[in-house]
Amino acid sequence: MKRIVLAFATLALAASIAGAQAKTTIKYAFWGNPDAIGVEKDIIEEFEALNPGIAVEPVVSAYGDYHTKLLTMIAGGAAPDVMRVDSYYFNDFMKVGALRGIAELVAKDKLDLSSYYQQGIQECTYNGTLYGLPWGTAPLYMFVNLDVLDKAGIKLPSNDWGWDDFFAICKAVSKGEGADRTYGFAFDPGTISGILPWVWANGGDLFNADKTKFTLDKPESVQAVQRLADMLKAGYMPPETVSATADINTRLFVNGKIAMRMGSAAEILSTQKVEGVRFEVLPMPNGKVKSTSVVKSNIIGISAGSKKQDAAWAFVKYLRGPEGKGETLYMKAKRMPPTMDSSMYWALYADATKYPKLVEANSKAISKTYGHKLPLRAGWLEIEQLVKPAIQLVFIGDKTAEAALKEVASKAQAVMDRTSK
Repeated sequence: MKRIVLAFATLALAASIAGAQAKTTIKYAFWGNPDAIGVEKDIIEEFEALNPGIAVEPVVSAYGDYHTKLLTMIAGGAAPDVMRVDSYYFNDFMKVGALRGIAELVAKDKLDLSSYYQQGIQECTYNGTLYGLPWGTAPLYMFVNLDVLDKAGIKLPSNDWGWDDFFAICKAVSKGEGADRTYGFAFDPGTISGILPWVWANGGDLFNADKTKFTLDKPESVQAVQRLADMLKAGYMPPETVSATADINTRLFVNGKIAMRMGSAAEILSTQKVEGVRFEVLPMPNGKVKSTSVVKSNIIGISAGSKKQDAAWAFVKYLRGPEGKGETLYMKAKRMPPTMDSSMYWALYADATKYPKLVEANSKAISKTYGHKLPLRAGWLEIEQLVKPAIQLVFIGDKTAEAALKEVASKAQAVMDRTSK
């Protein structure tokens, strides 16, 4: 009898060891706090519970050095199986063949891509091929302080408001002296995302249609930049605008010192934490085109060199697929706004008792009518590092928009020519 029991125990142990050895481990890279990965940990644990044959090893680092680290891993043949890529870098990653196409996997599993906000799907596409699923698709909104507007006797504009409506509000609320002064508008003029809505509204753009030529120095673009800088000079924007940060703008906004500011979905949540702030979010003012609100996404994809693509795809579907649970967990954690057009997800993300009460409706309106993708391409961040100081010179009054943008144009074009090869 003892021999029989021992034999069964030996078989059970062998089966256990064989099962452990059969488990597939995939690596998942993303940016965040390496010491507290939050909802990503919850998603991984729930996925592993449902898929006992797959283990997910997180590869996480702070955003500042994340993409450099990832490119180094790829170059060294040690790419993670699944990776998150900021859309700013997506074209540069695809130039080195970092991700595999997933169109056939989507077709085989009949994933409904129409459930996503389509700007996100577009930003996951390179040369006509889909290379991942969207993560964090969201607009840049115009935040409007309702109390500031009420004091000035101004109604909340409609989604079809334009430059003249925006300027009229700025002029009407910009009053007072020193610490008591109220301003119309604040934003970060040093980013391309902050400048382009005004350039688009005036009929200009950063690049030409096929993104081979730098066009921010053309008359329509120059006029838009100069017009904004003149508003600062006229006292319609706080001096802090020249070196604005999200924290400064949030503080001014919640304290009723500015009527309007540009802000992200993440900043909605930080603004909500301040008790008693009544605010709404609108599309950016339109002009020669309606689509002037930046909509940006990120990509979750599978490494082109992964030898565990079945397991990697199973995790990507759970993390970002329409039938996966990842989106639900992200919404409950308030990690990002919905990437899919679903009131179920919005109900989890947005507290209907808090402002902004129009966030779901206007996010959908932006996606459908008022949204504009950034003209992302290889070399984007290098170009932005050239444009940023040029724009700041305009805002501090050291140069005109025409002079500053003309000076930077040849340098930006050189980057475009080099990174197009």
